[in-house]
Amino acid sequence: MRKKTVLLLLPIMIVVGSGVTVCAKSIEVPPEVSEISKELGAQYDICPELIQAICFKESSFCPDAENGGCVGMMQVSPEWHKDRMDRLGVSDLLDTGSNMLVGTDYLAELIWQYEDVGVALMMYNGDSSAEDVLAGSEKISAYADEILSISAELERENGK
Repeated sequence: MRKKTVLLLLPIMIVVGSGVTVCAKSIEVPPEVSEISKELGAQYDICPELIQAICFKESSFCPDAENGGCVGMMQVSPEWHKDRMDRLGVSDLLDTGSNMLVGTDYLAELIWQYEDVGVALMMYNGDSSAEDVLAGSEKISAYADEILSISAELERENGK
């Protein structure tokens, strides 16, 4: 039970002296995210809980999150994914379904390309050491490890 609690209680943000309050919250997947991730999971043959874990890690399920030019639920860069957005007919990355479609499409491409979910997650996060993992000289990143842990916990909660 202690491990489950630790995984479910993740700090959102700690900024010393800026007036930002430190808070923790459990992972409660919003119904819309759950539904969309199940549809996209079936379409792309990706575990829905993996998609949900990325949404949680990237934005805490906040559809209008922005960070460093990346936006939305899965923190998609409109600059880097313009062609993908055009191909998928997406114009609004702040729309939850559209953002998740582009993010999942990119993730599926990375999983297909690297044939390793951990490496695909590292590439999704822009980690340049992902190739070293494939070569056996590095372990997967803390980012990828956290996504996989969150996904596994969500799967357990869903009886998988």
